[in-house]
Amino acid sequence: MIGQRFRPVVPLFFALLVLLLTAAALWWPRAGAGDSDGALLVLSPTAEPRRQETFVALARYLGAAAGQRLRVEVARDRTAFAAGLPAALFVLAPDAVAVSLPSATWQPVAAGRRRVPWNLRPSAVLISRRGAAGGERPWRTVPGRTAVGDSLSLVCLAPLCADGFAGRLPAGVTWGDDPYDHRALLLAARHGAFDHVLARQWDVEAVLDAGRLDGSRWRVRALSDPVPDVVVMANRSLPMPSRLAVQQALSVLGRQEHPMYEDADGLALQLGRMGLDGFNALLGPDFERLRRRFGPCWPRLAP
Repeated sequence: MIGQRFRPVVPLFFALLVLLLTAAALWWPRAGAGDSDGALLVLSPTAEPRRQETFVALARYLGAAAGQRLRVEVARDRTAFAAGLPAALFVLAPDAVAVSLPSATWQPVAAGRRRVPWNLRPSAVLISRRGAAGGERPWRTVPGRTAVGDSLSLVCLAPLCADGFAGRLPAGVTWGDDPYDHRALLLAARHGAFDHVLARQWDVEAVLDAGRLDGSRWRVRALSDPVPDVVVMANRSLPMPSRLAVQQALSVLGRQEHPMYEDADGLALQLGRMGLDGFNALLGPDFERLRRRFGPCWPRLAP
């Protein structure tokens, strides 16, 4: 009896709801095609056009795993990177920059994996021309003849941190501007521009193995423990299941016969342009040890 009494009201209610939604759709400003839930913020000082395609493909992949619509924001320096953090849900950056992010806001998700045989974590190495002046710390003794791969990665900054350069960089040395590839400075050294280069271990080995530097004329010395190198960070505002899904999706990228998400194979190929073969999971306790060790050496980025 009661159900029969209210039955005519139900269709009327939904009819009114449809009218209200239709009116709202006409009145309310429509979302543009570029609208998103947040950004994949990338720190990439070099304006390499092909890398932009890689960043876009990575944003699509991360968004599919996290259930988010992501746009790509590329920062050319630390100032622009810091300004982009409030809108970022994910970050792709060199590890020294990631270490400076506050752990209350940012969770480590994955570290970039290089191609075999350089698929393990790299160390910092100093490659020096045999017989050249400079000693064990050429960035102090002969800075004008010394180059450092970049100023954003722990493979370059960890030895300087250990040498007392807390919060500052040694003057007079030449700094590379590509944290993802140090080979340009190594090739410049080949032609006499430098006698010493502090660089990523894998880049040095790749150049030596390719015969582009004569190994008999250069001495290589390891200067640091292995470090993560390129890392992906997730904003803790994302639900934990989303962050775990992204970590799993990155860890299996390029390793599955039947990929979890669309465009996985295309992304794996794109990452090759940056010398990456995929990602390995980066666990919180592992990264916190790096934060405690190296975080005090460099200014913290916020938020």
